[in-house]
Amino acid sequence: GRCYVLSQDVTLKKSMEDGVEDGGNWYFCKGRNPGHQLFGSCQQGVSVAFDMEHRYFIFGAPGAYDWKGLVRMEQRNDTLFDLGLYDEVPLETGGEKAKRPSDVPTPDNSYLGFSMAVGQALTNKGQLTVVAGAPRTNFTGAVILLKKGSTARGDMLAEFTLEGEGLSSSFGYDLTVLDLNKDGWDDIVVGAPQYFEKDSEIGGAVYVYINKAGKWNEVIPTRIDGPADSMFGLAVENLGDINQDGYHDFAVGAPYEDNGAGKVYIFHGSATGGFRKKATQVLSSKSGVRQFGYSLAGNMDLDKNSYPDLAVGSLSDSVFIYKTRPVVSIEKDITITPKKIDLTKKNCPEGVCLKVEACFRYTAGYNFEVDADRKKNNLEPRGAFTDLENLSAGTITMDAKEPQKCVTRTLVMKDNIKDKLRGLPIDVSVNIPNAKRKRRQAQVAQLAPVLDPKDVAFLKDGCGDDDVCASNLMLEYRYVYKDGDSVHSLEMENGVPVISLSGQKSAALEVTVTNSKGEDAYEAFVVANFPRSVTYAAYIPNAGQVSCKPNQNGSKVDCEVGNPFKRDSKTTFYILFDITNTTEVEIELKLKTTSTQQNLANVKAKAKVAITLTLSLSGQVEPSQVYYNGEAKGVTDVKAESDIGPAIKHWFTIINRGKRLKDIGQATLYIEWPKMTDKNNYLLYLMTISSTGLKEIKCSPKEEINHLGKVRKEMNQCGRITVQQIWLDRGRSFRSGKVNGQVICGSNNFTSQSKLTEFHKFCNKTPPQTNKQTKKTRGHYPQFGTRGSPTDKCPTFQIFIC
Repeated sequence: GRCYVLSQDVTLKKSMEDGVEDGGNWYFCKGRNPGHQLFGSCQQGVSVAFDMEHRYFIFGAPGAYDWKGLVRMEQRNDTLFDLGLYDEVPLETGGEKAKRPSDVPTPDNSYLGFSMAVGQALTNKGQLTVVAGAPRTNFTGAVILLKKGSTARGDMLAEFTLEGEGLSSSFGYDLTVLDLNKDGWDDIVVGAPQYFEKDSEIGGAVYVYINKAGKWNEVIPTRIDGPADSMFGLAVENLGDINQDGYHDFAVGAPYEDNGAGKVYIFHGSATGGFRKKATQVLSSKSGVRQFGYSLAGNMDLDKNSYPDLAVGSLSDSVFIYKTRPVVSIEKDITITPKKIDLTKKNCPEGVCLKVEACFRYTAGYNFEVDADRKKNNLEPRGAFTDLENLSAGTITMDAKEPQKCVTRTLVMKDNIKDKLRGLPIDVSVNIPNAKRKRRQAQVAQLAPVLDPKDVAFLKDGCGDDDVCASNLMLEYRYVYKDGDSVHSLEMENGVPVISLSGQKSAALEVTVTNSKGEDAYEAFVVANFPRSVTYAAYIPNAGQVSCKPNQNGSKVDCEVGNPFKRDSKTTFYILFDITNTTEVEIELKLKTTSTQQNLANVKAKAKVAITLTLSLSGQVEPSQVYYNGEAKGVTDVKAESDIGPAIKHWFTIINRGKRLKDIGQATLYIEWPKMTDKNNYLLYLMTISSTGLKEIKCSPKEEINHLGKVRKEMNQCGRITVQQIWLDRGRSFRSGKVNGQVICGSNNFTSQSKLTEFHKFCNKTPPQTNKQTKKTRGHYPQFGTRGSPTDKCPTFQIFIC
């Protein structure tokens, strides 16, 4: 890899400026050990950053050290080093001098240096900290905060590690550093474009870390989820302060949203919580452009109007420049009466109404809009203006003598509102009709002014004085069965409940939800996700307040337990489900609420499934009695069945009167018999096993069947002889009538004399030439081979002899 330095006009200047020569003289891996375990695949330049004062270049080389990755810092101006103003030598992870892979703070295949940014107030104010992404660390990804180490060793040291939470989420694929809440400490935004959750519509995520005075171990990130299959977070960028409110803003690319068309989301910084969790703008691509938002560059004022601009890259050979316009400066006041919504008090003929008054001091068009987000998501807004629409527009013109002019609209609340926790957002946007623009600005797409919405809260009796409802939902479960009017827990095996099924296939899960010492939980749900072998059947409420709705295929059910679920409430209900083709069950249960609660972890309800089979076993033996007499022979003296004793046959009959075994597993029959005498002579020697029925029954161990390998049946019965090699005297061959029955060579069977020629061809490929006259007159078959020329293709074969 190699990095090039370009001048500000994106050209290569031949002369030196500020001691820095333009060009591609930045390639620190060249000349080092080329093995892949060291520097053979450095890939320097995948990421690069400048420090805030432009004193240093910081390079990422994610392929170094067997793809552990490497971050290197070099002085930008060697002249200052020569003058003794700056005395730092090049620094890098692993040590610029020792170059030890073990000193790199990531494991193999981590890609450290895949993304980078720098800050001066991350761990200590005034200290330069490099933030480097390693998106494959421990299969989830990580972000490493690095500081300068020893100048003698030339190393960089890890101060803190931010870890990803999703397998293969690529946490750290891109990142940026900015001050979102204007507290003087740098915050971090990290992209994880491949984050997802099972059974959810999440396609990537961004994590926002609000710095707590350098105490990163106390920081809990806020996660923003992207739409499904969008790769939300593939690019994140510091925009600077685009709305001039004093707080830095950032952009997030989702290049695969809308089937690959792509979008870019704009988020504003804020004193409250560090940033506004709802995107203030969403930029879309033009028709035909693909992967819009694949890369982003911001915090640069291209048109010198004191507002930073944004460049958006795509995979359609196009870059789009968005020039930030000043927001129209219109003074406005919004008054909403009453200040809180009480759905129990009707104050107008239509029901529960609000008065929304906006006063302007300018000439402008205006738009009132309520619940805009729900409308965009095809959900019914919770309120409408008196014309039954959620949008009301008009134009207002103010006389120069008028200090202000006001417009009032009546908002009517809908019946049966479920979302009572989130405030009702009322947006008032304004614009200047027929605004004149200079000719040179005509090609710049006009961006609509972004003005802050106003929220009106619902009256919440069961919440704190801060109007924040902090619930404390807890969930317990147990697998149960019903005996009369009583419900009992299932028996346990090694701490796991066992569901015993006979003719039926249904089971029940008892779910109990409590809100002990918690404030009201709005839109409180229990969501149950079932594995493939389990489908939802029904639910039984205990007190009638629970309602459950499954999806179409019964793999998921949402059970509403209350809206709100009051403080210190408790409810129990039962979920019935069907089981097929499985020996274990794992149902995922999770609580959901729009109230504030951090510890809503998923619960996995596990159980074993035991099938009660209706099998019967019977047996008979022939002869029913035998006499133990004669001379006992040792192992070496046993050559045939008669050396052991008379034959005894056992028949075992197994009948299944219940469910077929194929659906639930297998059944095994164990047989024990007296094998040896106390003097180690054979009492019963197992010769053969055969079966009839649906399929052949396999028995183990196979070695027990004629395990001596030399016991044969008598000549008046059909038996099997194993021959290691066979050859015949010259001129001799198999004569008609000498061999009857079956010849086995490997897995090939030759069942009659007419097939002996095929047997011969199989063993020798091409049969030796035979005397046609001899074959004709004597009726011989082709020879297998002559003495001294054994059959090499079939060193072992068997012949059945009768």
